[in-house]
Amino acid sequence: MTLLPTVLAIGTGATIGATMRYYLTQFMNATMGSAFPYGTLSANIIGSFLAGILVVIVIEKAALSEVYRLMLLIGLTGSLTTMSTLSWESVEMISLGHYGQAAINILLNVFLSLTAAGVGVALTRYFLPN
Repeated sequence: MTLLPTVLAIGTGATIGATMRYYLTQFMNATMGSAFPYGTLSANIIGSFLAGILVVIVIEKAALSEVYRLMLLIGLTGSLTTMSTLSWESVEMISLGHYGQAAINILLNVFLSLTAAGVGVALTRYFLPN
């Protein structure tokens, strides 16, 4: 693929993913409060679950073109999930002396995101067998 189609594919997915993350964070803050970064946690879990599903569909099952792989896996799930926000929020917690909260934040994000990706892969392979 040439540069322009690559940028457009990734950019389209990234716009959708970042917008989803923004509104998900707004929703989580409104329902759960902002004392803990539930928005980032939920975005990472949902994005990882979606990435697990999409890896199986895009690469293994449907063998979709490079455009869809870039748009869905790099753009959409890459911008829906957010390592940079997780890092920033955790550093902020540490700087405020909330060490336990930062540790819980990091552990929950890593463990639940990895678990969600694995469950997404397993469920998709189960429901879409060869």
